[in-house]
Amino acid sequence: MYDVVFIGDEINSPELKSLCIKPNSLIQCRGEIGDFKLKIKENNNTIEEKTKYIILNLKAKRENPIENTLDFTSPLDNLDENKDIIFIQDYEDISPAVINNEGLKKALTVKENYRNVETYYLYRSMRFTEENDKLYESLRKKGVIFLQYEMDNIKIDDKTIEYKRGKIEHNLSGQIITAPKLKPDQRIKKIAKIMNIEMNDNDYIQRENIYLQPTLTGKRGVYALGGTRGLNAYTDLDLQIEYTLNEIRSNLFDIKPLTEFNRVVDDQKCILCYTCYRVCPHGAVQEDNELDAMHINELACYGCDACISHCPADAISYEIKQNEKKNNKILKVLMCENSAETAFNKLNKDKFNELEIEKIPCASSI
Repeated sequence: MYDVVFIGDEINSPELKSLCIKPNSLIQCRGEIGDFKLKIKENNNTIEEKTKYIILNLKAKRENPIENTLDFTSPLDNLDENKDIIFIQDYEDISPAVINNEGLKKALTVKENYRNVETYYLYRSMRFTEENDKLYESLRKKGVIFLQYEMDNIKIDDKTIEYKRGKIEHNLSGQIITAPKLKPDQRIKKIAKIMNIEMNDNDYIQRENIYLQPTLTGKRGVYALGGTRGLNAYTDLDLQIEYTLNEIRSNLFDIKPLTEFNRVVDDQKCILCYTCYRVCPHGAVQEDNELDAMHINELACYGCDACISHCPADAISYEIKQNEKKNNKILKVLMCENSAETAFNKLNKDKFNELEIEKIPCASSI
């Protein structure tokens, strides 16, 4: 069994036993967190693999919104040193911050290689995240002319741009470099259907609570990154990858049950009536073919005890583990380092000597 299966682009995670498969090769997915059963078809051969977690990582498709123009990724070798260079960002949709960053870097490369060429940068929204603010200021100092626009401010005809905004009017002509329009990979629909995951109206996989748990999907144990989630997911992609892999590692290598009890099945009492399997709302009860009895998947268990209360053979019980008392503190408090801890530091800490305080990053999970 694999720790994690990547569908789409693989992520380096040497401490996890992983497998990367192509989106089109997945034909079936069953099971729950901790015990997913995948059916994969490659080269006319069908194989089955098991994994504890799944990460969906498909890049968005790039499309040039204006014909006969260059893309942000186009090579610069063929640019004419005698013609102006015009960047157009946010046509017709507002670009995500990652595309904004890509355009500013491209403009910087152009200005360093074509110093005597007039360079314009047309944009609707400047996304000042990460290093974008520094790139923007650097380009202004190098003489790049930034023009903000809305769609009714510009008219593009072949290689000519009419720009009107208030009292400012420009007729620009030259070599046009446009930001790509990003669209969801159509294979996301197929994967979502196979896994029974709800999609949003824009054909991306997205869960409501995207700020506290940004990569979770509607199915426990399945995570969505980058272009699988949506365009804005590229902005903090590195942080999302780190968050997701850390959560998986934490669950696999340092599992902490939701209560102090684990639920265990006595294989001598179990009569395989499947009552527990039917009543479990989380899919945490499965059959153990080797023991010829049911067993509880701790990763999927929420501790609701529906299985215990409904078992007619009284085969499911608590496995009580005594917690060792590591110190004299009676309560451990995890608090956000950017808000809760700041507020806590303003209090009289002498009143809280019995608390053990631990700071955690924002947008983490407990």
